[in-house]
Amino acid sequence: MEEENTQCSRKLNGGGLLHRQSLPDDLIIEILLRLPVRSLLLLKCVCKSWKTLISDLQFAKQHLQSLTMDPSIANRRFFFGRGDGKIVSVPVKPLLENPSAPIEAVEFNMEHSLRVLGSCNGLVCLLEIYEGYVRLWNPSTKFESNKSPSLNLLFDQWTIAFYGFGYDHVNDKYKLLLDVRLVSNIGYQNVRLYTFGENSWTSIQNFPCHPARFTGKLVNGTLNWIIVRRVGDYIQTRILSFDLVKETYTEILLPQNQKHDPCMNQRPDLGVLNNCLCVSFNIGTHLVLWLMKEYGVAESWTRLKMIPAEHLQKHGEQGSYRVIEPLFIFENSIVLLRTISEFFLYDLNNGTMHILLISNPVNMNQFLYLESLVSLQL
Repeated sequence: MEEENTQCSRKLNGGGLLHRQSLPDDLIIEILLRLPVRSLLLLKCVCKSWKTLISDLQFAKQHLQSLTMDPSIANRRFFFGRGDGKIVSVPVKPLLENPSAPIEAVEFNMEHSLRVLGSCNGLVCLLEIYEGYVRLWNPSTKFESNKSPSLNLLFDQWTIAFYGFGYDHVNDKYKLLLDVRLVSNIGYQNVRLYTFGENSWTSIQNFPCHPARFTGKLVNGTLNWIIVRRVGDYIQTRILSFDLVKETYTEILLPQNQKHDPCMNQRPDLGVLNNCLCVSFNIGTHLVLWLMKEYGVAESWTRLKMIPAEHLQKHGEQGSYRVIEPLFIFENSIVLLRTISEFFLYDLNNGTMHILLISNPVNMNQFLYLESLVSLQL
């Protein structure tokens, strides 16, 4: 960190302002690193040296690191990709502070018909449905990356079986994994990998099987899906993990059978809490949450909570939600959960639940977004 601050200090000093400042440049940098993105964007207008510093890729990485270490939700937003060229965004903080109050959403009108494939480090991955290219977009700074090469498929002749977007921290690259299938030959697997900034897609051969859910969950530099396969007379459920650095895959065991725990016979839903894999089993009477505290180590699975089914009843309907994905756990032990049609907050301490009043998220591609200054070297 000291070396990184020294590099930023040189950029700050290069603007010729330091001799008129009473604060040490290292302290100025530390103050700036604690500010939200919107404030930093305004501060770029203060002087040339601050604009140079805040626009610097290394400063953006340091600022992102400070954001990810901050457990608060001030810099997080919900994003909904509607598939009609519009992307809707709402802040998380007021939803948590007053869950019953409606929140005014911000709409982004995009130029093309875009599908949102995920978000990482403040960058949103967008697929242009008709032309078959992808690009990265930072809604906070309005940064847009160059387009990828096209998939060269007519839009009405192909579909996406599963996908995942994430960051290769070793090579400082963002990568997208797609299984693109022809509608006329839906059983034929066609897994491709794109590294943003390169000139071609790479084919991934012999990908093990088809995941049970579309979206890969990013943890520890890997993309993860629940997979289900038949082995003889048995159904085997595992987590499939794709390493974004090595570009290889492996399998991870789910929590092992334990006495009086019927949830192990159920297919779970996969999520991420506190940068750890989390699985939720709906066993009828309860929703059971498990957390993998050490990535890839099956022995580190820890049962987080058993939520009684009566706490998760649908409004005006019998039975509990069928699909529940854990999204985020806050400092006060409140968990943000998502179903196909709703978001809600559940307090692990007292069992209370609040439905979030987010208008019509049905059939939208929904995800949490962290505001950042991150961009790519063009």
